[in-house]
Amino acid sequence: MKVTRFSTTDTAKLIRKEVKHYFPNVKFTVRSHSYSGGSSINVSWVDGPTSKEVDLVVKRFEGASFDGMIDLKSYKPSVFTILEGSTLPVEVSYGVDFVFTNRELSSEFKAELAEIAQSILDMNEHTKGQIFDENTYYKNLATNFDFAFDCGFGGNLIWRLAINKSVKVGA
Repeated sequence: MKVTRFSTTDTAKLIRKEVKHYFPNVKFTVRSHSYSGGSSINVSWVDGPTSKEVDLVVKRFEGASFDGMIDLKSYKPSVFTILEGSTLPVEVSYGVDFVFTNRELSSEFKAELAEIAQSILDMNEHTKGQIFDENTYYKNLATNFDFAFDCGFGGNLIWRLAINKSVKVGA
């Protein structure tokens, strides 16, 4: 059976099409990079879906994996997929080694998180009245055990919101 091979550039075009399909109201930047040891694609966006959600869409285009324990890049076998315009599965090999995703948080979204953090601080009797400052707050969580113990749930909640919360788009 003939294997259809996609170059890094063609794979980037497929990724653009997929993220536009699954996240139509989010602007993505998709950039391909070729270098002596292979190639990669960087996918970035602001707010919108979580990295995990985007990874589910774009990581299937990776043609290699890397095992840092033994410093080894391994190539993935070709996959079967139904290409646009065909009715039967076709064996496909993607030319890009790795696909990286990077979600940025806007200042508006950070302000929303700061409001949530402040309300958590105000709920705790040990931190009530303390003003939220993201640099000091996270430093205290990391360096002051008693503070981290008292506010650990709040700190974890803020972290989970920052990592996992998707901003509603197109509303």
